[in-house]
Amino acid sequence: MVGPLLWRVDLRRAVDVTEGEIAAWRGLLVRAGSAEPVYADPDFLLAAAQHQAGGRDLVFAFAWSHGNGPDRLHGVVPLAIPHPMWGNGQIAPWQPHGVSVAPTIEAAVFDDVRDALADHLASVRPRGTLVLSDDPYAASPVTNPGRTLRSVPKRVAIPADALVGIRSAESAQPERPAVERISEPDRIRDAVEAFLILDAEVSPAPIIGDPSEAALVRVVTRLFAQRRQASVELTRCDGAVVAATLRLGVGTQAVVWRQVAGVASLRARSA
Repeated sequence: MVGPLLWRVDLRRAVDVTEGEIAAWRGLLVRAGSAEPVYADPDFLLAAAQHQAGGRDLVFAFAWSHGNGPDRLHGVVPLAIPHPMWGNGQIAPWQPHGVSVAPTIEAAVFDDVRDALADHLASVRPRGTLVLSDDPYAASPVTNPGRTLRSVPKRVAIPADALVGIRSAESAQPERPAVERISEPDRIRDAVEAFLILDAEVSPAPIIGDPSEAALVRVVTRLFAQRRQASVELTRCDGAVVAATLRLGVGTQAVVWRQVAGVASLRARSA
């Protein structure tokens, strides 16, 4: 006779999540059919939590059933825990900056997972209130406060004295752009650095200007590359990289994570 499911919730900070929990998490992603498997992947979320916390207390809630055979993971919910003194008391799902991803919860036991999570949080944070929508794909009410999207630069005119000359009709035509796609784990690192260099030369707010963001890009691409789930596309023209794209995932689930295009200034190219 099979008895009722018993529930256990474990709260883990990103650095404390074990390999066994990561394996169970990936199995849950397959069963739950995540709409955003790349951004819901442990390699992405755990790295983002370490590099985009911004001083907030971020934890991952693992909801397990037990009592009928081996323990089984049914939900993983990233949470932003408010400060006990000046927080608003709402404990809500956390999302990385610039990404919309729902908590990974098996639909058949969504209510059970939410109830178990609420009960556990009430025992460790009596003044906290769990905010978890009936719709697991609803946007989180606390989507990265304090972080802003990059501003769009104003269009500027090119000074007349910056023009270095006009090619005549007889001048040699520039090479056609050549695109190289790099996915080998031992080459990803250099390809990512080429992406970051171009971004630093042409972007108004370079990624390397934010050390935590640059570290996130390097760590995530390295982790995904170890599983053959990352690629970098470099477009070269006349020997110079003029566009670069970072992709995560494979096949139909692959996503463009970062993209940059532009020609570096003459000063940057000659430095």
